[in-house]
Amino acid sequence: QQTIRSQYGRISRIMETITLTCTNNDRTKDADVLEKNDKYMKVQVPGTQLFIELFRDDVNIPYTGRTAGLEFEWEPKN
Repeated sequence: QQTIRSQYGRISRIMETITLTCTNNDRTKDADVLEKNDKYMKVQVPGTQLFIELFRDDVNIPYTGRTAGLEFEWEPKN
């Protein structure tokens, strides 16, 4: 997330959006990143109350997470 200051002095954050891939059916879904570090990420699918927590053990592998019986994956671009 980036922090910016508007012309009126308000501070706001620019939400990072990523594209998750469902490993069960290869469909993709955009999601807004709420929290992120090297091994954990929490995202929300816009327009829903769906939050997904994704984890990884090593920085060289994709983040993976499960919700509603589906597995999602995201590989950051280096």
